[in-house]
Amino acid sequence: RGDNGLGTAYTHTSPPQAQADLSISMGGYVPRVAVVGGGVSGLVLAKQLAARGIHATVFDTGEHACGGRASSRDVTTDQGRQHSFDHSTQYFTASPGSRFEAMTKTWASEGLIAEWPQGRVGTVAVSAAEGGPSFVAFADDAKRFIGVGGLRPLCDFLAEGASEVVRPQWVGAMTPVGGDGANRRWELASGPGGKRLGTYDFVAISHNGKCAARLASTAKNTNGSGAADKVERSLQCAFGIRPTPELAKQRKLILSSVWALMFVTDQPVQAAAFEGAHIAGCDVISWASNVTAKRRHGNTGGGRGGGGGQAQGQGEGECWVVHSTPQFARDHKCPQESVPAEVAKQVTGAMKSAFEAALGVPAGSLKTSYTRVQLWGAANPLTAAGVPAVFDSATRSGACGDWCEGPPSVQAAAESALALADAIEAVFKPTTAKHPGAAAALDAAIVRWAPCSGGAAALGSYPGTTGVPAMAEVAAVPGGGRSGQGGGGRGGRGRSSGAGGRADDRGRSAS
Repeated sequence: RGDNGLGTAYTHTSPPQAQADLSISMGGYVPRVAVVGGGVSGLVLAKQLAARGIHATVFDTGEHACGGRASSRDVTTDQGRQHSFDHSTQYFTASPGSRFEAMTKTWASEGLIAEWPQGRVGTVAVSAAEGGPSFVAFADDAKRFIGVGGLRPLCDFLAEGASEVVRPQWVGAMTPVGGDGANRRWELASGPGGKRLGTYDFVAISHNGKCAARLASTAKNTNGSGAADKVERSLQCAFGIRPTPELAKQRKLILSSVWALMFVTDQPVQAAAFEGAHIAGCDVISWASNVTAKRRHGNTGGGRGGGGGQAQGQGEGECWVVHSTPQFARDHKCPQESVPAEVAKQVTGAMKSAFEAALGVPAGSLKTSYTRVQLWGAANPLTAAGVPAVFDSATRSGACGDWCEGPPSVQAAAESALALADAIEAVFKPTTAKHPGAAAALDAAIVRWAPCSGGAAALGSYPGTTGVPAMAEVAAVPGGGRSGQGGGGRGGRGRSSGAGGRADDRGRSAS
């Protein structure tokens, strides 16, 4: 524990028995890898490396937990009532036969995830047609997974598998020590000239956005040239949804933003025939979910994820989360680290009205006892790099995330981490690596940016499913100006703004 500029530091170190084969590499020397960012990709990477005998330290800015875009928010109202919201990832899927599907089976056996029952989630079509909005449940047999008690227990489970977790800790500088290749090591610090955070054999950046690019840009050789050029180039980014033809011209990561509206109703929302719904045909909102109802599934009190449903409060109301469309977020951009009260009021009003319209109830009829909004400045990648992960054996640096191969999803984040873990293991443990050719393959992979494929929805992609409405085509940025300049916060994390309580932001780095 100590001062790190973000509050009291928390350091978790796994017990020796949880770190397999830590002394059987590099002639008894244990390689040390720094994983910067504790979202899904960073946590999966660290857990994989530790299991393969490589010491992996996760640095994350989350004050209460890791998780990034797979996090939950706990709040205590002025009346002392506690509520919990799944305000980021809503659910996820796995392609049949994928490495990620095997991972989900382990998570399910641990009681960390459960299937969202058929008939509870689907699409609401908002149109002017007679009869008003209508809900249609998904008809495919795809398994849609939700976190038992939210996604925090799952992220805690992954974090426990890392060799070490340090949070909340900002990493703002990486300096090369030694030459290239086997002689290269990295010294990390909280910033240029800041607190030293240790020396590592490899640095993996597992978040994105301007701050990830800025971190890579601090890597300089003694002559001033870039010391991690491949990674630095891959992390260049811009913000704001734009037309597909314009996306196709981009040669960098383009990120969309999304507003999350969290509220507690005075009474159950009887008009809702669903627990979760993608909203089609609406310019303002793209998703709505009854968190109270969703949290009941799999919450039997057993397993690691039990107990989450108890965080909803003692009244008759319900906790809901509504997500905006990326275009609405672009058109209502602001500094996500400090949302102005007037912007929060406008966004809350517009999204609440759109939700009422999606339910087909009169405007102003939905009564709430608590509301809060949060801007996810770097919510989803709109372009993908076309590589499983970014890896450079010469400089001992890399990056992973759902933006690498895409389309954006929990599966893409996890499988990018697996690819990077394979390559790192092949470098440091070549005689025992599961995939000895992984390092050479990723070294040779060439980044080629393209719009994310697969008809990604406003909240990302859902591999192995059908029926999720694709993201609507959007108009160009009004006035032809630069878009999304308000979305460049630390690692894509968002601050929230609201009234009526204190918030506990559980996990803040992107995955």
